[in-house]
Amino acid sequence: MTRGLSDLGSTGSLLVISPHIDDAVLSCEALLKFARDVHVLTIFGGDAPLGAPILEWDLQCGFSAGVNVMAIRRIEDAQALAKLGANPLWGDELQEGYRTEPANLDRLTRVITDAIDSLSPSHFLFPLGLTHHDHLLVASASGAAARARPLPTSFVYAERPYSSAKPGIVSKRRSELSANGAVFTSERLPRGHRRGDRSAIRCYPTQLRGLRMSAFRIGIFPERYWRVSWRNE
Repeated sequence: MTRGLSDLGSTGSLLVISPHIDDAVLSCEALLKFARDVHVLTIFGGDAPLGAPILEWDLQCGFSAGVNVMAIRRIEDAQALAKLGANPLWGDELQEGYRTEPANLDRLTRVITDAIDSLSPSHFLFPLGLTHHDHLLVASASGAAARARPLPTSFVYAERPYSSAKPGIVSKRRSELSANGAVFTSERLPRGHRRGDRSAIRCYPTQLRGLRMSAFRIGIFPERYWRVSWRNE
């Protein structure tokens, strides 16, 4: 039986893949609140190496040298997901800027397939892969995991606020994936459930400071979802 995102209000379970802490909530707040049984796996959730210089981005977010940035971000994430009734899972991979070697795509894929095997979700949701190199990596690894584990019904989401930052960025990315065999079908939540109240987004004050955006402004942009399959399946 074909299952859509609208089923999640009454049945099924959802595994959401988030490249960084905050991406899933900023992009999918309404869906996370609507769905009954949700786990959010953040891939790049690992701490910066001891003694590493603080990143310029972390400084823009209000952190200072010597602070465990990721520990604070995990606290923010736990608070946000608690508001939505979702369960956080944090991977150990290092985000861009923290790592000293290129990310291993096969290892990222294994992290995701292991989560699918452990949780057996009925619905699997991952980012379209916009703008940021880490997002592209996670989108590629998630697509590989979805094809390796055909159990979940697979969906993608457009990452806010990047999805509205540049005209045509979403359609360009979809065209790239379509050229490689992806087939997209638009999905929407039921009426009355399509917008979050921004309360969970407000739980990320450090990230909002870095983005120089308010939770209100991010919430103006609609959440966007597609069912995804592959022509060679």
